[in-house]
Amino acid sequence: MLLQKYFESRFELIDEGLKQALDFDKKHAKELKKAMFEAVIPGGKRWRPLLLLSIFEMLTGFKKNRRLPDAIKAAVAVELMHNASLVHDDLPIIMNRPLRRGSPALHVEYGNAVAILASDALYTLAFEEVGQIKEAEQALSVTQILSTYAKSYGMVGGQAVDLLNKRKLMKINTLRYIDMKKIGSLLQASADIACSLCNTDDNTRQIMNAYALNLGLAYQMIEDIEADYARGSDGLDDDFVPVSKASYTGLLGFDKARKTAEGLLDESVRMIKPFSDTAVLLEFVSMIKERLP
Repeated sequence: MLLQKYFESRFELIDEGLKQALDFDKKHAKELKKAMFEAVIPGGKRWRPLLLLSIFEMLTGFKKNRRLPDAIKAAVAVELMHNASLVHDDLPIIMNRPLRRGSPALHVEYGNAVAILASDALYTLAFEEVGQIKEAEQALSVTQILSTYAKSYGMVGGQAVDLLNKRKLMKINTLRYIDMKKIGSLLQASADIACSLCNTDDNTRQIMNAYALNLGLAYQMIEDIEADYARGSDGLDDDFVPVSKASYTGLLGFDKARKTAEGLLDESVRMIKPFSDTAVLLEFVSMIKERLP
């Protein structure tokens, strides 16, 4: 119950921060600003900003912390960037997804041009948020981290590789690289930013980065397993072939995909064992593991 209250309270802080960031003067560019708002609110699970706050508070202590507002600013920035990337990813010229979270994708509702502009504006808004972190040195550090994980060697690079391989026979190393970048980059950025705000040592940063990346890869593997189970197989039918070969179940098979996901999550637990107050981080692992069919 205490963990549930923690997540609910932090979710509220993040959503409040997002709404403040998206509270524009509606006098000009009304459609653009409305599209930006709808791209973010209501949103998804807020895993990335929740992870950032959880790591930050684990390292600084869960009691009232005067630096928490800075961590919330950074968490809001990460979530804005995540949603910006989703708008781009959904576009017809990229992955052509008509739905997002059960509703029409932004380009379906507003057209391609407004969707592209809204996404671009969300990216810039993310950097405006981290620019408001009180200490200039920390604001600069967070900006550099966010830029590094978003650029062509990070999240955007993952989108590019995914697009390049859209109609090719996928290899497991390529699929893993795509997910490390598209999914893992902002999770790692969240962990790295939390550590930067706490001025932790390099070893702690490496452990938290690896923990976050493992969560992202395991989550995607479980999504693939869930998707193929939903298509009518219980995973035990020897004649069943997963629909998509560009998935972990299609490339590894159910059993190996499941074992790999479980191994990543177990490794995450081992990584954070030396730390104290890890209940929240352990709950992230449990929530992902519970999704295994």
